[in-house]
Amino acid sequence: MCGVGGLVFRYTEGAFESFYKCGVKRVKRDFLDGLWTDSRRMGADQWKQTARRKLIEFEEQLHDAFEAGTTTYSGRSSWSFVNSAIYCFTVVTTIGYGHISPSTNTGRLITIVYAIFGIPIFLILLADFGKMFTRGIKFLWAFVRRLYYTGSCRKVRRTAPVQEVMKGVQMMYDITKFRRPSNMFGGVPDGQSGFPPTSPSTPALSVYTIDDEFNLPVSVAFVMLVVYIVIGAIVFCFEEGWGFFESFYFVFISMSTIGFGDFVPKNQLVMIVSIVYLVFGLALTSMCINVVQEKLQNSFRQATTKISATIGLGLPRTDNNEPMPIVGDDMTTINAEDMMTTIDADAVTDNDDD
Repeated sequence: MCGVGGLVFRYTEGAFESFYKCGVKRVKRDFLDGLWTDSRRMGADQWKQTARRKLIEFEEQLHDAFEAGTTTYSGRSSWSFVNSAIYCFTVVTTIGYGHISPSTNTGRLITIVYAIFGIPIFLILLADFGKMFTRGIKFLWAFVRRLYYTGSCRKVRRTAPVQEVMKGVQMMYDITKFRRPSNMFGGVPDGQSGFPPTSPSTPALSVYTIDDEFNLPVSVAFVMLVVYIVIGAIVFCFEEGWGFFESFYFVFISMSTIGFGDFVPKNQLVMIVSIVYLVFGLALTSMCINVVQEKLQNSFRQATTKISATIGLGLPRTDNNEPMPIVGDDMTTINAEDMMTTIDADAVTDNDDD
């Protein structure tokens, strides 16, 4: 996508730049020739006045050329294919350094059309790239945790059924408040635990439970982002000769898509490498945003469930708007609404007996 845009801007803006560069060279030549000619037939005072006037005209013409995008007399084109592709990258990523910009109405119109189609496509690709980044880092994080806690690379036996029983008992206890969990799940006698017994087929709960489907901690995501920025800052510090703070500032401004353009790599090779670096950096930033968003959604969902259960606004429901099933001690599911109906009936019976 950036390559196609680079070709388009290379031929639209490049031709305009070449025209103005030829004009600047002509203006410079005419200025020097005029001064030399006048110096041979004028006195010193008259020549100084003429030179002063010609110099003002020359400055105005240079200013017009600069406004048109011409910044150098050299034969090196600002709108080369590489620079044009870099410009397209800054457009679709919304970074917009501003170190190079179109000078013709045709180039500006192409920029508008290119941004309308390029920005949504890049954001879609960036979102998918961020999800792939998240899955890969979750897999790596799960592998490290498993290796640290078990000393083995093999997966441990899952304890999800036991955890679901614990969650179900705790949830029903929070909802009812006035019935003991032992009376709700099969009438376990007093003095015995209401939790399911351990057996070879049902491993007991341990302090460390390895879960391969955990959500990446927010702290880990942000530490990785900071480390990534620091590594990039060190590289730019050596390659561009900037200070560490200036390099860190450039990377942060670029990855946050602010892009002031006050610091831009001068070397084209470094700029190409920085594009690849920033693409991965934007994906990592997108991953951090997704992790924070998922964490906030889970927190709000848990808070809503607890508040609803406390003040009696309603029972927790699944995504299909069905009552959330509760797991009993015999590993069977119990409908929450049926459980509440049974509890209410028992309460009425107890009142009648009294």
